[in-house]
Amino acid sequence: MKTDRIIGIILAASIFFTGCKADIKKNETVIDWSSDALGSAEETVTVTEETTTETEKILFEFNPHVYSGVLAQEIPQESWDSFYNLCDALRKGETTFECSSQEAYDFAMNVSTLASLFPAACLKVSGESNDGSVPYENGVGRIYYNMPVEEFVAREADFEALITVILNSALEYDDDDFEKCLKLYLYVAENYDYRYDEDDNNNESGFVYQTFMSKKGVCVDYGAVYGYLLLQVGIDALDIGCFEPDMCHAWTYVVLNGQGYHVDTTWALTSCYEGMDDVYLDYFLMSDEDRNQDGCLVRDLSMQALPQFFLSQSTIKLKADDEQYSFPDYSTFVSLDEENKILYYKDMYGNIGEMAYA
Repeated sequence: MKTDRIIGIILAASIFFTGCKADIKKNETVIDWSSDALGSAEETVTVTEETTTETEKILFEFNPHVYSGVLAQEIPQESWDSFYNLCDALRKGETTFECSSQEAYDFAMNVSTLASLFPAACLKVSGESNDGSVPYENGVGRIYYNMPVEEFVAREADFEALITVILNSALEYDDDDFEKCLKLYLYVAENYDYRYDEDDNNNESGFVYQTFMSKKGVCVDYGAVYGYLLLQVGIDALDIGCFEPDMCHAWTYVVLNGQGYHVDTTWALTSCYEGMDDVYLDYFLMSDEDRNQDGCLVRDLSMQALPQFFLSQSTIKLKADDEQYSFPDYSTFVSLDEENKILYYKDMYGNIGEMAYA
């Protein structure tokens, strides 16, 4: 992690170069994700429903049927269809859903599946009978709620509203996939804290869901939070991790324009670096080599959403050998010229660099 390296030098360099400014084009993106801004965004969504045309009401809508092509290498389509049936049933507070098989039922009701693909239901519904009924039989799966059904439906609705506000405050309708990846990376980095609070982030609350609600969590939470936001806008992404003697860590595997990359929003959190307000780009769209150099070896990775948990026990093969987005060490985000598709960054010496991303 950056804090384990020459962070003192970096902080000194950051202070020294505070007065340095680059000649950057005026159409750069300026992003404000303060709590006030997010509150305004929520109000805007409500108001525009009454005053704008249909296409302008909500730029991004909540998608209850997120999909990962990577995970689909292991999970058959019938299981996806059954899972989507479950999602639709949960949103209505129903107690059964159409399900193709016991295997599909087990996938749909699995805690890890729900945590990664339908977070508000994680630990709030179960596939284990509490009334003597059979959980799955004759193409029907039963849902056992661990809270009053009406409260669950309200919980899910509130979660969907939050995700909608995040997407519409962080993104623009005409963003390309690179811009979506970057803006959501910056959003997480600037708005969440690396913290495990026994009261706020406990098993009963629901892992990823609770991190979204409290803006606090640990690496496995942030790997899934970032991945879920990308899945919401159609970009394939799932949380993965390594278990090494000197490093147990989790992050997100992202597929951008057909190429695989590692993105580590946990180590990008500005709250991890005292005195730093800028966001490091070292952890954005990393290659396998970049990831290995940070001590997170990519030889036998875990994937939370996999029933087998470890990739070595599945048919899925991940690779990230593209380095076109590798930034110099300790680079921080400056601005984005979306018209000309140029990202401006500052290196550890305060020099401004640019990367063309089209």
